[in-house]
Amino acid sequence: MQNFNLYKRLIHKDILVSTNDFAVNLVKSDKPVEGTVIMADFQTKGKGQKDAYWISEKGSNLTFSVLLYPSFLDPAKNFYLSMALSLGIVDMLMFYNIDASIKWPNDIYTKNGKIAGILIENGIQNDEIKYSVLGIGLNVNQEIFPEYIQHPTSMRIELKTVNDLEAVLKKLLESLEYWFIKLYDLDFNMIKKQYEHKLLFRDQLKEFYQGDGIFSGTIKGINDYGQLLIADESDTIRAYNFKEVKYYHKKT
Repeated sequence: MQNFNLYKRLIHKDILVSTNDFAVNLVKSDKPVEGTVIMADFQTKGKGQKDAYWISEKGSNLTFSVLLYPSFLDPAKNFYLSMALSLGIVDMLMFYNIDASIKWPNDIYTKNGKIAGILIENGIQNDEIKYSVLGIGLNVNQEIFPEYIQHPTSMRIELKTVNDLEAVLKKLLESLEYWFIKLYDLDFNMIKKQYEHKLLFRDQLKEFYQGDGIFSGTIKGINDYGQLLIADESDTIRAYNFKEVKYYHKKT
């Protein structure tokens, strides 16, 4: 059985530009042991999706990246990395009695808003994943967020108490390791089933943007390639890539 020892392989920095960037540079120059974790108390340019930044108050939250070498995984199915990572976060939050769901493709939400996000960067060569850098931003003790961040929440807001960052980190790494082991054991069916079980808005009729138009549909799950499966009003199921479709929110 694979053993990652994530907490024992933690590299803790005060300030970094980006934990993902640091991890990528590290693997290119030194190839550290699998399961190395790069954590920073503050990132000057933490990465988010679509060239956005992940904004985090210094010393209040968890921002870190995990380095894996999942060469066994078909690059076309690299979304299983995202599934395992998302489930690890959701399970940790459940341990703290916070009910969370996965908003496809890569955000973790509670009923009050977004509590965590992930960003995965893969190094692919000769049709093989040479390395994966799995970045996580988890809002832990932050209470006040910039106005331009839509619907943020944190463990402190959810639980109405200050949380010990090290204890949360240890529990989160323990939870991630559980799901990484499932991934390395090729337990794809279980991972996909549990991911779909925690998928936000599953089996609910919602409105979506596609191009310049809006359509109504029901999320049915995902496929092995990470595409979102949506049934339209005639029950025809179509698969959508990231950026091909997004949730429509009516302005209030």
